[in-house]
Amino acid sequence: MESSFQRDKHAEFALSAMVSMIMIILFSAIVAGLTLMMIEQAFMESRSQSVEQSESLNSIPMVLTLEMENYDSIDNTNDRIYIVFKFPYASSNIPDTNVKWALICDNGGATTHSHFVALSEGDFDFATTLTGNALDQNAINEFEPHTYYHMILRGNSPNNNGECDLEEGLAASLVIAVENGRTTEIDFLIPDGVENGEDLLS
Repeated sequence: MESSFQRDKHAEFALSAMVSMIMIILFSAIVAGLTLMMIEQAFMESRSQSVEQSESLNSIPMVLTLEMENYDSIDNTNDRIYIVFKFPYASSNIPDTNVKWALICDNGGATTHSHFVALSEGDFDFATTLTGNALDQNAINEFEPHTYYHMILRGNSPNNNGECDLEEGLAASLVIAVENGRTTEIDFLIPDGVENGEDLLS
């Protein structure tokens, strides 16, 4: 009787140990599976971020031509700058509204040595391919890599509220920024006696 009780006790202990071992193995398998999932997810996110970062870094606007399209000697109402550009390193298309420009100039008084930093800005929604007129909002919706485009920047943009007035002898900057991408800055000078079609990159 006592011998039978001991055997039952040993069997119960062995069964309990086996159940515990099975639970430990299952728990270890679950933990290992979750760890693998976390590592895989981390690699996927890292790869996705790397691709996005690479695309952003490659979205560098290259300005090939910067000319005075029209010079307004009175104010900035009819100031126009003509620009030719492309995105030679972009790996995918870029929406035209994701590219912004800003004209920054100091319209302070030369005699009083005062400074007034003025800004005119807009996006590239009016850009066209070289076969277009460089001022058509509906011509394109996005920029393709390795394609040449042109556009006319208006000094009174946006909505006739731009303040940058291009004057003779004025030092100004053109900033082009791609959303979540790169920025290009071009410093230029409006020469004395500036004429329409004058090259501002030289």
